[in-house]
Amino acid sequence: MKPPAAPHPDLFLAVIGDVPSRDALDLMSVPVVSLAKARRVTPIRFQRGDMSVEVSAPSNIGIATIWDWDFLLWAVSQLNEAVNRGETPPATIKAPAYDILRAVRRGTSGREYQGLREALDRLKATTIRTTIQAAGKRGDTFSMIEQVSWAEDPLGKPLGVSVTLPQWLYCAVLDRRVLAIDGRYFDLTGGLERWLYRVVRKQAGDRRDGWRWTFADLHERSGVTRERKKFAHDLRRLAEANPLPEYWLTIYSDVSGDECLHAVRRSKLELGHPGHEIPLRQGRLDPPL
Repeated sequence: MKPPAAPHPDLFLAVIGDVPSRDALDLMSVPVVSLAKARRVTPIRFQRGDMSVEVSAPSNIGIATIWDWDFLLWAVSQLNEAVNRGETPPATIKAPAYDILRAVRRGTSGREYQGLREALDRLKATTIRTTIQAAGKRGDTFSMIEQVSWAEDPLGKPLGVSVTLPQWLYCAVLDRRVLAIDGRYFDLTGGLERWLYRVVRKQAGDRRDGWRWTFADLHERSGVTRERKKFAHDLRRLAEANPLPEYWLTIYSDVSGDECLHAVRRSKLELGHPGHEIPLRQGRLDPPL
């Protein structure tokens, strides 16, 4: 019997089954995607001290959205899982389109397959220029996805896809610059709550006292074009609903009278608090922030 062919050394075959989700730590609290489903062509710019981020895309495609980011999370999680097994995976991952959609809790209708194709196109077209350091290198310009290749059946239905991560992001995964995210993140439907969960997860983390932000800071970090007054209204409604997995939100005014948001991990709340819950995630500890 002929032995199976060895896998291509430049190609990593995705793990089938439940892989713990991971996000790119250094990009979780800065604006890198659009929070709206409508096409965004206005560049996103963020400056904080000597750290800057600028995101742009061709006007006929638009900047990648927070929902498109799900597929980048899938890719980062796959490479991270290989690293956890002691491997040094290549930057290119291959998987059936069906498995990618299921991994990020999407349907598998023809519409969802088309949505996957469009999302990967936007990720490939969206360019990030940043001074954030990764793998000892400070400053880089890269597309969110370096390369996308499709395999199709005779009717044009996508069977499999190969995705290549840019070197900046690939090196960040190898350097363990990733952070675990709750699987319930994929159940969040709104762009604002998805974005806020990533900010809160990065900055509040497992700190006993959580983290605090002024509304002005969050407005800047979001990268949205929505005016601050309306953004503040949206934040108040979100905090009232408290939909984020793992974290409890509270609004208060600081000594200057500025409206602020406080987030703390639900497991840190006192027993009997309406937001208290036992952590769902077990096992490996998060990397230090």
